[in-house]
Amino acid sequence: MTGNQLLTPMFVDDGDGLLIAGLRRYNVFTSVFFLGRHRALLTELVTAAGVRTGDRVLDIGCGPGKLVRTLGIATGSTGAAVGVDPSAAAIDDNRRRDRTPHHRYEQGPAQRLPFGDAEFDVVTSTFVMHHIPEQHRAEALAQMWRVLRPGGRLLLADASPSPRMRRLLAPMFGGFDAVDIRRYREQLAAIGFTELGYTQSRYQTGILTCVKPAPGTAQR
Repeated sequence: MTGNQLLTPMFVDDGDGLLIAGLRRYNVFTSVFFLGRHRALLTELVTAAGVRTGDRVLDIGCGPGKLVRTLGIATGSTGAAVGVDPSAAAIDDNRRRDRTPHHRYEQGPAQRLPFGDAEFDVVTSTFVMHHIPEQHRAEALAQMWRVLRPGGRLLLADASPSPRMRRLLAPMFGGFDAVDIRRYREQLAAIGFTELGYTQSRYQTGILTCVKPAPGTAQR
């Protein structure tokens, strides 16, 4: 069985990208892939994104909403944690399960975000870019720039298995070059993002961070 065949029951393609169709199967898959340490990875992602109390944070492709809820702990009630996903099923499930006042869930694809300009202090998008059709990825990155305030921070993350895990998964998934998040560094720099940095997490994940510079900020 190929990786695509294994993942097909969890996702459907609606033209805007792959949508989660089986939340339970997706949660089981993430538990297996991260060897039961997904919660620790979520905490690491929030730290890497530099989320502070009072921040307004957007998670693009929020899926089952686990990162949104972890972000919401970091922002506190004076901030806001917002999840957006093209899957109506995922948004409905999150709205039903999560009634925290400063959490919100909206439906929409990454390339057409339903938010105003400079609305957020932090934007995250994890394990999502490879689900967006390639012809829409540049627009998705431009949308991330648009909704970030000047001085705001962006975090992108995707699978980056250890050499041992790559060997174990190779028969099912083949190579992982297509999900290497570092492939977007040049595009992000061309848009105007600065302070690009990459971290290899111990939790089978590559983390790319950058900043939308404020006017008058020295470029780096």
